[in-house]
Amino acid sequence: MKTRTNIHAGDALRNCQRERDYWKAQAERMEAIAKGPGPYRPPSPSPTPSPLPQPGGGWVGGVWYSDRSGWCG
Repeated sequence: MKTRTNIHAGDALRNCQRERDYWKAQAERMEAIAKGPGPYRPPSPSPTPSPLPQPGGGWVGGVWYSDRSGWCG
């Protein structure tokens, strides 16, 4: 009695296992990244007001407002 074998079937199984192991490793890597600390981000410096554009007025919330007291219009 002669037994027929298909050599390619073993290769397909081996390839599937290799692909499964690859994607399992990728999922574990992404899980580790998600649970790890985030990237370091230094605190952003507060905006430095530029020199006063004209005498009289002041900065409010980082915006310069000129003094308009006594101004009609």
